[in-house]
Amino acid sequence: MTVLRAPRPAGLVLSPDDSAATAAHAVLRFHLRAFAGAEPAARAGEIEPVHQLRVATRRLRAALRLFAPLLPARFAAAAHRDLAWLAGAIGAVRDLDVLRELVRKQAARLDAELRRAAGPLGVALHEQRAQALASLGRTLDAKRCRRLLERLAAFADSPALVGRGPRLGDVAADLLRPHVRAVVRAGRRLGPDAEAAALHRLRVRTKRLRYALETLRSLGDRSTRELLGRLERLQDILGKGQDAVTAIAWLRAYGASPGTPAAPLLPAGALIQALARRTRKRRRRALKAWRRLERTRLLEAVIDELAGAAGASREAARA
Repeated sequence: MTVLRAPRPAGLVLSPDDSAATAAHAVLRFHLRAFAGAEPAARAGEIEPVHQLRVATRRLRAALRLFAPLLPARFAAAAHRDLAWLAGAIGAVRDLDVLRELVRKQAARLDAELRRAAGPLGVALHEQRAQALASLGRTLDAKRCRRLLERLAAFADSPALVGRGPRLGDVAADLLRPHVRAVVRAGRRLGPDAEAAALHRLRVRTKRLRYALETLRSLGDRSTRELLGRLERLQDILGKGQDAVTAIAWLRAYGASPGTPAAPLLPAGALIQALARRTRKRRRRALKAWRRLERTRLLEAVIDELAGAAGASREAARA
């Protein structure tokens, strides 16, 4: 479950008449500012800024992926690799925040005796979170991280190629198309007994498409808005299921750790059973949500809408 949501990228408005290079630079600058704004409070351990830092990192990666055909290949590959490394350190803290909240809510439903016995679970999560936060601080201070942010900022602020090349409106549909194909492939692999890994794959592809489409939101119209709403709902359902899978894995690892006290093992087992039921329920809901989305044919409609918007913009310019 995504307990806390980062704000959507309001204020990032692109025009189909912008050069695609101009748009790429603007998007990177926008998300770099979001990263810089969240970093101080995230270092201090505040929950929401950690989430915002993670989202800013994901959106930077999404921008590199979306505009990859227009970017220097070596720069994009190196930045994407380093952002993945950075995202791992941020995600280690954020995942524990989500896990703590999920375990807290599930534990509140246990009977009083089991709730009291579950105390060591919260202690263990708190200690792991403190360790992950310290590791995040070291990662943010590392030369590799500072060089990464400097390279991204230098590229985003560089005037090279800005104003040249194709218009964004002329290439937007082509830039989005691989993201749509990836979601379709992931969704069509699902069946009634879909494994957690397959559902997680669809979740990742859905998130990437959503971020890409949010970047291009101002070029779209009704189909774009409707698809974004459906992608967000699908991502939320898949995310809640994945959070339960992650919690089950953590509880099992906790129970198998040497020196674990016996008292919390019983509530841990009860939580695993409750979360397993939650996982099965979310899987059914995710499959239904995907089938409904697939039947709307919005994925194809958005590509047509973006392509049509480019043509309308050219006609208006000639008029």
